[in-house]
Amino acid sequence: MSEQDQEFPELLGFLQDPKAEVLQAAAEGVLSYTETPEFVDYCLRNPRSAARPLLRLVERSEAAKSAESPDKARSSGGYQGKEKLAHAEKVALAAAGVAALQALVNISSAPAVQDELVALNAPKRITEALREGWLEGRADSAHWHAMLLTNVTTSKTGQEALCKDQGMLDFLMATYFTKPRLPPRDGYEDPLLFLGKVLVNVTAIKDGRTLLGSGEQGGKRLSALFSELGDRGRRPDMINAVKHFCLDTDCHEAIVATDLMASMATFLYPLKKAAPEHHAALPEAMRSLLEKEGATLTGDLAVRAAAALSMMGLCRSSEGREYMRALGGKELLLSWKNEETDESVLTNLETVLPAMTLTEEELAEESKKLAKDSKFAGLPAAETQSSSLDEPS
Repeated sequence: MSEQDQEFPELLGFLQDPKAEVLQAAAEGVLSYTETPEFVDYCLRNPRSAARPLLRLVERSEAAKSAESPDKARSSGGYQGKEKLAHAEKVALAAAGVAALQALVNISSAPAVQDELVALNAPKRITEALREGWLEGRADSAHWHAMLLTNVTTSKTGQEALCKDQGMLDFLMATYFTKPRLPPRDGYEDPLLFLGKVLVNVTAIKDGRTLLGSGEQGGKRLSALFSELGDRGRRPDMINAVKHFCLDTDCHEAIVATDLMASMATFLYPLKKAAPEHHAALPEAMRSLLEKEGATLTGDLAVRAAAALSMMGLCRSSEGREYMRALGGKELLLSWKNEETDESVLTNLETVLPAMTLTEEELAEESKKLAKDSKFAGLPAAETQSSSLDEPS
């Protein structure tokens, strides 16, 4: 056994100490070690030894925060005597919890640790910790909770674990959509940005898409999700979630009840560069919206690529095609194509355009060809997102 294989277990053992100041020192020590390859290697070989005490400390810290009365010190003129000591203990325990949470974010990028966290029911436990704080008006660690959930759900087992509870997903979505948004903290302009990445990861599997996009509330959930495309910071994540839904024909019924086309047109249609007669080819409601809100072709290639794949996905069903035609899909694609510079995106747009220009009867003759077309057969699998402490938005 190496010296470090003795040192790391001892340090992790201090995460269960009854004294808050010891917990804080131990958690901060573990956090500093998560930046070293030696500790990461130890975690890969002993994922439970690292994940379990850190997760328990996070929960212990959250429980202490819940028991604390934020108005007590102010109303009584400050803590005195034993109360002062008890408050200091809670402050130290809170700091320990934050350090433990950050440490979990760092080591949870490793698949072995992700699997162990799922085995420890971390998706539910972390979501519950976030929910308790949120309901009590405490969201100081929401970004760390969201980052941890992002990493855990990069694996299929993590995605499946989160999809076992509709209530958890509904809470995460509601939190993500909350207005006004949380103020910036710790270098993150949008602390809840990572919840969008969680939603991208969850929609990478069928169960996630079914939970979010079906039933009586499916259309409302998707409408709320798609509305986030208007936020430039959240758009790269949301367009990937859109892509996951569009590539699944079972979701098209819910999609066509939303304003997805209008939302995408605001960053795909080159309004100022398209000729006025082209504007006239847009439905009146769409044209008025774009003229009022403004529209331009985004310079973000990843967003354009995902949007083109989304439209390819919609073309896989008759209801998806009719939806795009009715909302100016042909004009949008033609004007976009005239300005597109990436060959891969151009190829995908050219694949979609026939579905916008041909009737369903004409397409019936082409359906077999489209089904065998390598451009459609080779559509990529759903993608997941991850996060780490060195990725401020």
